Formats: sequence, C-alpha cells, structure tokens
Amino acid sequence: NKLKHGIDFYMARKLWIDPKRVEIPAKWVDESRFLIIACLEKDIWSAIYTVRNKRIRIISVRKARDNEKEIYHSSRV
Repeated sequence: NKLKHGIDFYMARKLWIDPKRVEIPAKWVDESRFLIIACLEKDIWSAIYTVRNKRIRIISVRKARDNEKEIYHSSRV
C-alpha cells in the first residue's frame, strides 16, 4: 500500500485520531465494511476497513477522491 498510495497501514491507524473524521457504511456483500474519510498531515485520506474479532482491519487506504473530500469538508460545518 505504501508504494502504490504513499501511506502504510501503520500510519493509516492515525486516521481515527481526527475528531472530524467521517465514517460511512460501505456496500459489500460478504461482510460489513466501512469507509473512513479523515485528515492526516494536511491530506485527506480514505480507507476501507472491517471489524473482525472486535479489532479494526484496514483493507485499503489512499488519498481521498474529490467527492470524498467534499463529504469530509461538508460534515465539518
């Protein structure tokens, strides 16, 4: 993930620190997944995660798309 998107899962854990983060249920068939949009070091990031055995498991993380940035900024009003 670090080579492709510029962030590793260890650093991505800090997304949950952002008090203005947005968490949205993601459409997925086999398990409950969620999208988190949050700010980390002046960039807006999006991650897909699931919860297994009461632990968060990050599946993917990347810089937020424009529509995700809009969601993040509009939720802060």
